[in-house]
Amino acid sequence: MRQKNLFIRVDSGLDIGLGHIMRCFALAEVIKTMNFNVYFISKKIKGNIIRNIEDDGYKVFRLDSKSNWKIDARKTTEIIQHFKNEKNLLLVDNYELSKMWETSLKPAVNKIIIIDDFSNRSHNCNLFIDQNLHTSKKEINKKIPKNCKKLLGPKYTLLRKEFVECRKTIKKRSGKINRILVAFGGSDEKNQTLKVLKAIKKLDKEKINVDVIVGEPNKNKIKIKKICSMLKNSTYYQQTKNMAKIMNKADLAIGAGGIITWERCCLGLPSIVSIVSKNQEDAVNAVSKKGCLINLGRAERLISEDYLNAIKKLDSRKLIRMQKKCMELIDGRGTERVAKQISLIAGK
Repeated sequence: MRQKNLFIRVDSGLDIGLGHIMRCFALAEVIKTMNFNVYFISKKIKGNIIRNIEDDGYKVFRLDSKSNWKIDARKTTEIIQHFKNEKNLLLVDNYELSKMWETSLKPAVNKIIIIDDFSNRSHNCNLFIDQNLHTSKKEINKKIPKNCKKLLGPKYTLLRKEFVECRKTIKKRSGKINRILVAFGGSDEKNQTLKVLKAIKKLDKEKINVDVIVGEPNKNKIKIKKICSMLKNSTYYQQTKNMAKIMNKADLAIGAGGIITWERCCLGLPSIVSIVSKNQEDAVNAVSKKGCLINLGRAERLISEDYLNAIKKLDSRKLIRMQKKCMELIDGRGTERVAKQISLIAGK
């Protein structure tokens, strides 16, 4: 059987969510077991965690961060064309690249796969993936080619294997809050972690354990670490690789929307969520309507008291009900489903 190559064009950095990298990495881990070589192509952006992907054994091709889309497309084409006489597929998970960029790459690859959370962007692709609840099939049909295969909804959520494994030994929660996880993604640009820690301090419950996870790009990480050292029963983590295990121990999570929403749901973890970027808004609203989380709205409008009041309003019955709803929404097999579809469009 001829070896196939999957090139993944994705960026991350201080101003770009790390979720893109993590879900692409999740897919890479599965699809490399299906007769694929996997290569990453990424811009050199401040705060980029692509080196973590290199540490896991993947080859990463770096692009100039200042290049426009035409230069980006030309450089990406040159990288792919080095792999002659191979079956090359290109997966794009990048809000900055447009249909024009995709069209210019078409001659260089057999198939193009797009991951996008926005339903208002047009694409020139063979496979389209959108894991959101709120996505309208009718709306998507207007934005992609007629013969494009669509994978829509949480059924196709891309989660790392650690979450799939942890789901097998999921914690049975009593509805009591003994442990809180605070995690607002990589950079936490809206500085919500400090607000939440202030709220937890006011709870005045010494028995509550707190796990705080921050990303390397977080500008306030030194201050957060110092506050954690002064809080009883608090543990500080930076860029941890044990997110699923830490999440599985928690009774409640407080954090942002984005990819982490699906990770919490997979492990049945009830959560209080604030929206830290516009692209999270529709998804958080939709998941909230399903009863999987408490939606506090836009993060920049919140103060510490808002988080405190949200925690105080929770009772055992509500927490248990949220756990059940989360488990029903995400089964943890989305990455496997997507990988199979990519293998199918690649052919033999």
